[in-house]
Amino acid sequence: LAFALAELIDNSLSATCRNTDIRSIQIKLLFDDSQGKPAVAVIDNGRGMTSKQLNNWAVYRLSKFTRQGDFESDHSGYVRPLPVPRSLNSDISYFGVGGKQAVFFVGQSARMISKPADSQDVHELVLSKEDF
Repeated sequence: LAFALAELIDNSLSATCRNTDIRSIQIKLLFDDSQGKPAVAVIDNGRGMTSKQLNNWAVYRLSKFTRQGDFESDHSGYVRPLPVPRSLNSDISYFGVGGKQAVFFVGQSARMISKPADSQDVHELVLSKEDF
C-alpha cells in the first residue's frame, strides 16, 4: 500500500513540477458511506491531461517511458534523474509500481478528472479493474 500511495503522489509531483506558483497536493481518505464506497483521492494543481492523455494512461503496458508515435505522452522530454537520495523532487516511480498498478492495488476502479492548464475543457476517465 505504501508503494501504491507513493506512486500516486509521484504522479502529482510530476504534474506540478513546472508550476511557477505553489505546488498543492492533497491526499484524502474518504470513508463516508453516504457518498458511496470508501475511496482514496489524490488532488493536485498540476498541468492536467487532455482526453487523449487520459485514454493513453488507460492502455495496458503503455508507460511514460515507452510512449511514442501515435501515443501522446504527458511526459515529453522526460529524463530519469541521476540516482540521488529520495526527496520530494525525486523519481519515486523508479522502483516501478506504475499508476495503473497503484490504483488497482488500492481499489477496484479508478476515476480521473483532469483539466489541462491551457484549456477550459474538463475530462473524465472511469475505469474498472475488470474492464482494464
